Amino acid sequence: AIVGSGPAGCSAAARAATLGVSHVLLEKTDHVSDTIFKYQRGKYIMSTPNALPLQTDLQFEAETRENILDWWNDGITKAGVNVKYNAEVSAIDGEKGDFTITTSQGDTIKARNIVLAVGLQGNLRKLDPEQIPGGDNGLTEYQLDDPKDYWDKDIIVIGAGDAAIENAVALAQNDNRVTIVNRKREFSRAKPGNISLIMNAIKDELLECAYNAAG
Repeated sequence: AIVGSGPAGCSAAARAATLGVSHVLLEKTDHVSDTIFKYQRGKYIMSTPNALPLQTDLQFEAETRENILDWWNDGITKAGVNVKYNAEVSAIDGEKGDFTITTSQGDTIKARNIVLAVGLQGNLRKLDPEQIPGGDNGLTEYQLDDPKDYWDKDIIVIGAGDAAIENAVALAQNDNRVTIVNRKREFSRAKPGNISLIMNAIKDELLECAYNAAG
């Protein structure tokens, strides 16, 4: 039994299916890889390190959210993965060789072995309305679903991490006037690829950056 259908869970399930190993992939939602599914449309997702050995037929490359999800959906379908959606695991009992898994719907599944491949999207950081007036005014958004929903607007992105950089650049490409707020002079918390992305965007005057700005 494989719990979770992110990259690790899909990979393990596809490998099991290819080898003819009896298996079941349990996913609590109605689609694979819920964390990536919730990324904004068009988000470019980094690839895994080249040194990581892969034992799966699924495609793993740096690409957009949509392409990656399509690859994995096609891959598990072609491999014949036994996947159960809307199967949130609520309890695991037993020991190796004799596990009993219970779902929130009350179904039970017997398994000799379990692969825990669960992940969790980080909690969204929100502005404290007591310290920053306007944080709960209904105009402040804390998650970007589709950058194309915004056009010809003045937008301030608070933060200097990967998500903030990706959101700022995506929004700036839609004829929005974007300013990203960074408390420091550098983007030390971001991946190298995103640092290059934001620095090039600033250099090309695609957006502006307010440095040394406390938020």
